[in-house]
Amino acid sequence: MSLPGPSTGTLRLMDVDVFILIGGRSSRFGSDKAFFEFEGEALAARMARVARMAHPGARLRFLAASDEQFGAKTVELDASTVFDVKTGFGAWSGVHAALSHSGAEWTLILACDLPFVSEDLLKRLSEECSDSVDAVVARQFDSRLQPLCAIYRTKKALPIAELVLTREVLPPLASIFERVPTAIIDADPEMLRNINSPTDLS
Repeated sequence: MSLPGPSTGTLRLMDVDVFILIGGRSSRFGSDKAFFEFEGEALAARMARVARMAHPGARLRFLAASDEQFGAKTVELDASTVFDVKTGFGAWSGVHAALSHSGAEWTLILACDLPFVSEDLLKRLSEECSDSVDAVVARQFDSRLQPLCAIYRTKKALPIAELVLTREVLPPLASIFERVPTAIIDADPEMLRNINSPTDLS
């Protein structure tokens, strides 16, 4: 559910762990999307830089499907890489792994293929964190919620992800926001543009 209006508290810097998801198959992209260079930096590095500007005190890690997915390429990244706990569930595996590896009260999860996400947007997400919500998510121009640009209260969201991974049919990833009190913020129209091919960056 959406809880409009100003938050009653703001996020303390040490309360959040940040995870950049780099483990997609990139089948439509044609190469490893996370390492594709845009404006002089890899998409994964770009997202990490923006996240660090928004949360300079947070612990940041990259998240891949397994240690075999990229091999030695992960040494190019300026943070450690962790891996899915339960593979084979698509984006749900990534969200579950981020929450499982998190040691903070809040977990910020970002997809690496959202290169137009800004420091301001991430700060707006954290500013809506309060005692009355367990998640804060950005809403796209098409009214869809973007669960891979969201902050989750770790101990509340993790049991939901664990339960979902026991099911034979997975619900949409955004259905997690139907299960916890959620604050929704509207992003600028281009901010959450998803990159599925190199031409999308033209």
